[in-house]
Amino acid sequence: MPFDSLYSISKAAAFSLSQSLRALLAGRGISVYTVLPGPLDTDMSRNLDIPKASPESTAQAILDGVEKEDEEIFPDPMSEAIAEGWRSSAVKALQRQFAAYVAQTPIKSSATLASMRR
Repeated sequence: MPFDSLYSISKAAAFSLSQSLRALLAGRGISVYTVLPGPLDTDMSRNLDIPKASPESTAQAILDGVEKEDEEIFPDPMSEAIAEGWRSSAVKALQRQFAAYVAQTPIKSSATLASMRR
């Protein structure tokens, strides 16, 4: 969101973390899902004059995405409009390539090892 750079930075960091965790934890049989919603009808977006999805329909779409084992879940009409572009993007292909590398050569950081021991 160009008008809120700190919000955008935090979302980008969370997305990168989910990609890394997905690759690192796949060998343990742990799935990592990323939810990429568009605007939802909540207090945070109350003053935005744009189409918004309901929290209820978004929650149901998230559960449906987990059931289908979608790695990235686009749970509303606005985000779904970009989903296919993401799924067929060079960035997603690169993510798969790196994940395959991690599967062949497990890399464990000290922070990851510490959190897995808990």
